[in-house]
Amino acid sequence: MKHRNLIEELDIENYEIIKGEKALRIAHEWLSIFHPEKTSFKGILRGKTYMWDLLKCEHDREEALELYKNHDSPKYVVMEDCFGHDEQVVYITKNKPENNNKLLDFHIYPTNLAWSMAFTHEDGWIGPKFLKHPQYEKLNHKNIKALRAISCSGSDLI
Repeated sequence: MKHRNLIEELDIENYEIIKGEKALRIAHEWLSIFHPEKTSFKGILRGKTYMWDLLKCEHDREEALELYKNHDSPKYVVMEDCFGHDEQVVYITKNKPENNNKLLDFHIYPTNLAWSMAFTHEDGWIGPKFLKHPQYEKLNHKNIKALRAISCSGSDLI
């Protein structure tokens, strides 16, 4: 069976593909914030090892889902848990996945990294996991402010 890309699996239609060096920079910025002990994605292999399993967080399962549901942003980054295993790619979208019915392993976070949600193939047992940036309050406030501005102007992103 051919491997489908993550964004197709999530049924997100409106997105931008970021590849190569730029995707690597985005992924490493996420890594430096949410798992600073690790310096690369090396050793994270699809179906064998999981980045989400290494994450330390205060919010998981139902609590994580509730937090995720209540957090919005003008744009999101969608990234496979095994970033770089097949290719270095992330997706930028304004459409936040509503659920993880297919039990995929991925991360979604606003472009300013205020928070991050790790969905897992073990959601309900080990995941999902919701993490906050050390400067969460300030960054999340910027997201709220940006969404209000977009709402007032009627503009659309992507």
